[in-house]
Amino acid sequence: MRTAFKLQFSAVDYESKKVKDSPAFSHVEAIAPATSANLGAGFDVFGVALDALFDKVSVDVVKVDKKVQLFVSGKGSEFIPTKPEENTAGIVAEALLKASRKNCGLIINIEKGIRAGSGLGSSAASAAASALAINEALELGLTSKELIRIAALGEIAAAGVPHADNVSASIMGFFTAIISHEPFEVVRFSMPDNAKFVIATPEIILETRKARSVLPKHIKLSDAVHNVARAAAFVAGVLTNNLTLIGMGMNDLIAEPYRASLIPGFFDVKKRALEAGAIGVAISGAGPSVLALVDSSKSMENRVAEAMKEGFEVNGIHCEVVIAKPGPGARIVRREEK
Repeated sequence: MRTAFKLQFSAVDYESKKVKDSPAFSHVEAIAPATSANLGAGFDVFGVALDALFDKVSVDVVKVDKKVQLFVSGKGSEFIPTKPEENTAGIVAEALLKASRKNCGLIINIEKGIRAGSGLGSSAASAAASALAINEALELGLTSKELIRIAALGEIAAAGVPHADNVSASIMGFFTAIISHEPFEVVRFSMPDNAKFVIATPEIILETRKARSVLPKHIKLSDAVHNVARAAAFVAGVLTNNLTLIGMGMNDLIAEPYRASLIPGFFDVKKRALEAGAIGVAISGAGPSVLALVDSSKSMENRVAEAMKEGFEVNGIHCEVVIAKPGPGARIVRREEK
């Protein structure tokens, strides 16, 4: 199953923007949050930004013609490619630099706070922070929607397809839903104040490409109807501040049945989380992280966190548990003028 999403990006995008020939900033830093995509029934459509984990990207503008240099540090950095053409942030950097027509080079430093292969939008966060920082450094004047398009292009390196559910949430923040790919349209909504997520990340790595490879090419009509109904419930819950409806929307019959086999102990974790008071449980993105929705006003998050941890441990797998709220998207944290 692949999402049809054409991305065209060139210097033509800048014709009406009156981009300055010389960059105004020599150094820009941006952070972008972890995200959870799909959220159950919203495959390749829904995403939520999480306020607990971030990637930071630093961009230095240098006098080296059209060259991008890339360095990576932080969580799992030894497994992340540093060739720009193989890295989500690097792909974004090369595309933006080429399209900008500026005679300069870029040194990109990525500080990973989100582990790759965790199902928490690690590659998307790097791409989002890179797009935002370079947009600022080179004064390109791109809109959020344009930044999402170019950041999604970077996702090809991780997933083999330029899906935009994670990068939309990482750039715009809070809850996002992709309405259309051609033309590209995305909407953002705040979530209920009492919505919290408990995220259990087992110590296994699940590549997005592998998680996509197990998905069926054809699905039953009844399963499609089920997911449409549950996705509608999720959006209705967001708009009416109803956590029960949001939890119903986290029930998925299209991707979860196939991806669950790639996550040892998933069904134990899900069952224990629901028994401990979670309102809904889903695989976070491609996995292996598991996401549980809780009502923070009932102080259930620690109980649910312990239950999810036990669910993995009885299956012989250690996991890290994080509690997060829906939060804002990517932002500039530092800039230095030339």
